[in-house]
Amino acid sequence: MIILRTAGEVDTFLATPLGRETEGIIRPHLERLADYEFEDIAAIAICEGRETPASLGLDPYAFEFQDDHPVVGFREQVFVTDQSGCGWIILSRL
Repeated sequence: MIILRTAGEVDTFLATPLGRETEGIIRPHLERLADYEFEDIAAIAICEGRETPASLGLDPYAFEFQDDHPVVGFREQVFVTDQSGCGWIILSRL
């Protein structure tokens, strides 16, 4: 599992082959976060193999948003974990 918590980590990840593959899913989240000055990303996790949101201690059915991206082969789920709206963006292979 790859976990990204800062904008710098995301930039480094997006330069990798897997990062380029998932950039179309990740980039809109970064654009929304750009409105919040001095904020790092709560967390983005890219699950591979048998890893799931439950691997992070998240209830796998408690997501706020889910979208499948069959062209790139990933499922995107957004989990909000506290009242401030912070949470996880999880990408899992379909």
